[in-house]
Amino acid sequence: MRTVRTSEPEVFLIAQSKVNREQVDKWMKYLQLNSIEDNFSDLAIVKDPSLLVALAAKRCYMSQQVSGHNPNVTKVRNNIVEYLDNVLKQKHGSVLEHAVFTFVIEGVSRVFTAEMNRHRAGWAISEGSLRYIRFGQGIQYRKSMFLEGPDVLPASDLEVQLALLEAGAPTSLSRDEKKQLSRWIRQKAFEQQSRDYSLLELVWKDELSPESSMTLKKKLTSMLRDIIGLGVITGGVWTGNIRALRHVIALRTDSSAEEEICLVFSKVISIMQREAPELFGDFVFSDLGWKPRYEKV
Repeated sequence: MRTVRTSEPEVFLIAQSKVNREQVDKWMKYLQLNSIEDNFSDLAIVKDPSLLVALAAKRCYMSQQVSGHNPNVTKVRNNIVEYLDNVLKQKHGSVLEHAVFTFVIEGVSRVFTAEMNRHRAGWAISEGSLRYIRFGQGIQYRKSMFLEGPDVLPASDLEVQLALLEAGAPTSLSRDEKKQLSRWIRQKAFEQQSRDYSLLELVWKDELSPESSMTLKKKLTSMLRDIIGLGVITGGVWTGNIRALRHVIALRTDSSAEEEICLVFSKVISIMQREAPELFGDFVFSDLGWKPRYEKV
């Protein structure tokens, strides 16, 4: 029978937008403008996703430099950091959609993916398929942060307390006792699911052999996953543009957000403030969660 283990989320930033500087310079020459090195004073310290947003925004207004292309422009911001702060301030959110970041998120449950996949706009999603993936090294389940706490009841009392609850007898459990009892019940439920999964595999052992066709194994794997709860651990790849990232971070790190997605995007905002401080530096943490100074960009 498979072992049952709990898991915690891990976030890996594996890709982000890259600017083709050579093509940008050809573009500037086409527009009869100076190179980006001449137009931006802080180009050396700003990473490509932020530069890409700045290039897109400046093209909207032809504000790369004072020139005959747009006689309305009499002065320009050559500092990318200051310029992007003004883009956020003016809520010019569409230009944020050009730059994207790709994350691998592992150790998350189907609870997380069900919540996360509601944010389809601005995201590309490739989630692990339990129609193809069969559990080979034990089934992992999410760990409930809400239920964390000390073990205050002797192990022998857990069965007694459960029997009293099922019988409808009056109980006066403390919060820590309720959490401990809940952890124990969850563990039993996960172990039962794991046992049942293994038993079904034994029933279909011949059909699940390496020699069987993938078509048949897909059908069986799809059937097997039906008995696995939403707490099962999975993972995948999510690519989001800057605008979508800002929206989900603000929404899902709120103090009232679901605990697992809140934990994941608390990790994501830390990454984004390191990788693109020009576009995420306005986020500040408080008791209410991570909130941006410039909302609804």
